[in-house]
Amino acid sequence: MAHLVQCEELPVAHHIGFSPFESLARAVCGSHWRKALFLMMHAYFDCSQSGQGNGVLVVAGWLSSGERWLRFEADWRSVLDEFNVPHFHMKEFAHSVGAFTNGWKGENDKRELFIRSLLSVIYDHAMASFSCMVENSVFAAVNQEYQLREYFGNEYALCSRVCVAEVNKWIRAHGYPMPPEYVFEDGDERGRLNWLMESQGYPPPIYKPGRDRTAKDGTLIPGFLQLQAADFAAYELRKGWDDFGETKEISRYRKSFLAVGKVVGEGFWGRCTEDDLRQICIGLGVPKR
Repeated sequence: MAHLVQCEELPVAHHIGFSPFESLARAVCGSHWRKALFLMMHAYFDCSQSGQGNGVLVVAGWLSSGERWLRFEADWRSVLDEFNVPHFHMKEFAHSVGAFTNGWKGENDKRELFIRSLLSVIYDHAMASFSCMVENSVFAAVNQEYQLREYFGNEYALCSRVCVAEVNKWIRAHGYPMPPEYVFEDGDERGRLNWLMESQGYPPPIYKPGRDRTAKDGTLIPGFLQLQAADFAAYELRKGWDDFGETKEISRYRKSFLAVGKVVGEGFWGRCTEDDLRQICIGLGVPKR
């Protein structure tokens, strides 16, 4: 299997003229980075007692090639500059805090134009979208029957592993010879995701920040704009479930959720039921209790 290296430990240099993504892509894939595929994923954890009340975890993101992601960066940055914000983070945007504190609350026309502009960038450059969600209560129920938590570590690793499997189905169906590189938002609880992927022959996950941040030594760690688009998808799916429940009731979802769904028709959006988890346990040989 190609690229089975500890990608998160590579000494990636951010050369002049290279974005964080391009630096990573060149380091991992060499001269073939433009044609290589990269899946950019983000997770949202919901522990609130509003809406469905059970709590749900969502992992979601977008798949595209190095060439497309590079063009995505320029267009996404252009939208951010046009609206004078340093980054996009859905929680900040939704509540008009952080980068969206001044001049955003109640400005519905401006907010709608901003979101439509970002969605247009995703539409132009993403090849497919992937998402998986699981309710905390569903995970806990099946964990009483199978050693689910011991095997996956947590709900995040489970949903991420489901997305990885669906991506690889998509890759084979579309005739791509090589697996993609998997880039996840740094800071999410990883569970046993590294072990799950490497033990089953997948390239190890790469962890990167979605927004610029400062290291303990004062060094700037640049964010990956692609993960900001993944943040958008994960938030909307989580919010939609919290508000309305069953994803099949899509006609009730708010405009921004519907728009995310229409951006890319390719891919997989799914929810794990108890029966789904039992079948996953059987397929992977997860021991019973």
